[in-house]
Amino acid sequence: MMSLPKNDLKKQDILEKIAQKFEVNKIYNEIEVNEIINSFDVDDHVLIRRELINFGYLQRDPYKGTYWLLKKKLTDQELSRIGKNQQKINEMD
Repeated sequence: MMSLPKNDLKKQDILEKIAQKFEVNKIYNEIEVNEIINSFDVDDHVLIRRELINFGYLQRDPYKGTYWLLKKKLTDQELSRIGKNQQKINEMD
């Protein structure tokens, strides 16, 4: 069973693999999104769905309950920003 690491930069490997399963220009309902996520044998599909949205892989329309792919991979600039934020978090611990 797969769990997301606490480190945001390390999460990206898993989130990117999951995002690759979504199709461009396709609208998904929540059940379809959950099925794709659960195909990876994860322990918490709700957390992963939320993180896919938080990091910008997916977008959600809360009124219609629909989702769509924004990107299958983060840019180097986005990954750098996540890495810097994670470093600040680590320094506070």
